[in-house]
Amino acid sequence: MPFSNLKRKIFIYMALTGLVPLLVLAFQNHYFGKKAIEKLEIEHLSYSLKSRLLWLREWTRHTKKEFFRIGIQLSSKDAPITKKDLTTLDFAVQGLFKGHSKYKSLTVYDQNWSVICQFNENPQLQIPPPSSDFKKKFVIPDILLTDSPYLTPDKDTILPLGQTVLDRNGHPAAYIIAEMNTTKSLKRVLSDTSDLDESGKIYLVSGDGKLLYQASPVAYEDTCSGTITFTENLLQGPYWQLQKRRDCKGVSVFSVAAPIPEMDWILIVEVDKMHAMKEIERYRGIGSSTALAILILILIGSWRTASNVSDPLDELARVARHISEGNHQERLPGFKDRYLNDVGEAFNAMLDTLDANKRLMIQTISLSAVGKLSSSIVHEMRNPLSSVKINLQALARKVKDDPSYAEMASIAISQVKRLESMFSDLLHFSKPIQLHLEEVTFREIAEEVQEILTQKAADKIISLEIIDNLGSSSISVDKKQVVQALINLVDNAIQWSPDKSTVQIIGEQAKAAGGFTIIIKDQGPGILEDQISNLFQPFYTTRETGTGLGLANVKKIVEFHGGSVFAGNNRDGGARFSMTFNGRPR
Repeated sequence: MPFSNLKRKIFIYMALTGLVPLLVLAFQNHYFGKKAIEKLEIEHLSYSLKSRLLWLREWTRHTKKEFFRIGIQLSSKDAPITKKDLTTLDFAVQGLFKGHSKYKSLTVYDQNWSVICQFNENPQLQIPPPSSDFKKKFVIPDILLTDSPYLTPDKDTILPLGQTVLDRNGHPAAYIIAEMNTTKSLKRVLSDTSDLDESGKIYLVSGDGKLLYQASPVAYEDTCSGTITFTENLLQGPYWQLQKRRDCKGVSVFSVAAPIPEMDWILIVEVDKMHAMKEIERYRGIGSSTALAILILILIGSWRTASNVSDPLDELARVARHISEGNHQERLPGFKDRYLNDVGEAFNAMLDTLDANKRLMIQTISLSAVGKLSSSIVHEMRNPLSSVKINLQALARKVKDDPSYAEMASIAISQVKRLESMFSDLLHFSKPIQLHLEEVTFREIAEEVQEILTQKAADKIISLEIIDNLGSSSISVDKKQVVQALINLVDNAIQWSPDKSTVQIIGEQAKAAGGFTIIIKDQGPGILEDQISNLFQPFYTTRETGTGLGLANVKKIVEFHGGSVFAGNNRDGGARFSMTFNGRPR
């Protein structure tokens, strides 16, 4: 079938009906999949952050204790610092310099910022004095102070640390300033990123966003040039929540941050978003393949549905156009679908009925015209015919003694009677039927017909047998008209039946509720197949003396009762006629 406009519309609607839920489902799965992975990533990064945070806070407390121990060496003295005190201080500072943290230098200044003692990782390099801004911070005693970090040529991060040492009177006695190599000091605590995925990174930054330490896998080292910047949400909070940002290379990452109050530091862990989402990307590929397969199935199903719905309608429109163009024999073909086939058969049956009604209407109009003409002719001819009959009868009495003339008179009178019978049938056929309905049983009709035709049957020694299978069942019909129709059929059966045979009049229940069928069977020669379709046509007869109106009148009477008449042959020989009355007259 061509791709009609109806098929295209149905295909588009069906495809959209299947595609829209598929897209909604795909979007829903992708959205909630991302949310689930983000939730898992928060738990993962938070766990990694907590474990390092515990170690880092312990490390800061230990570092503060070390500075506190150095200060305690001088704060217990009332007298000015002696050489012995300096020796003790030197020993304590040297122990700090070689302690768990790595320092580039460590210097002790007196209250006038003169060097008391100094330790340098590289004795050949001169240690610069602290900046004036850093010195201003030492007005706050007994607190570990920090200055802005800086990078060495080896790209190690150096963080200046300082603390004021008070004497017993609470006055500044000395200042301790150390340059801590945070890159080396925190390596043992923060360098391992194996619990994160291959893109995991760790950052330790100061409260103002200065980078103190960075740990990342080998594949991600030295990927950024310049200063690494962090968003305000990471530096100022909310903490312990998943933050989405872009790193220095513009790559999307998931980050979680937590503060270290002891040092005003912030610890940040992050992973590459693409690596975090790699599992959902893998399932997205599988989902895309599945969605594509489902889409193909939807399109195929939509096409088949559109074809199944539109093709019969297109075929119906085609047949209707051909019929309207005059091809009244066009019919719908059979369809594979049972329901559509039933609709097609009903449509074809409707066309057959319309065609039959059309032929019947044409025939009725024709017969009506013929009937009017015949009625007029018969009325004009019956009076002269009666006069001819009377004169012939008179002549017959005159010549009754002459055998040759008596036979001629008898033949002439019989032909006149035949003409009278023909005129009577013709008048009966042309006259419109007015039904006078009454409730009657089959036996009442059959017995009346039997009584009327008993003598005619007896002349040929034919038995008229009534078989009643209806009992007391009754139907509303015009008894006089039905009796006349049955007389015509039984009389016809008697004429065609051989002597000493049986004609059966059978009453049976009709298929339609409330109706019955009257069947007449004879044992005659039967009906030729090419004669059956013409038997009930007006003026068609198979007898030389027949008028061709007896069976036509039968059909007229039965059809006016809303029933049907049928002619055929018995299996064991002989003709079979049936009249079915369904109780629904016109």
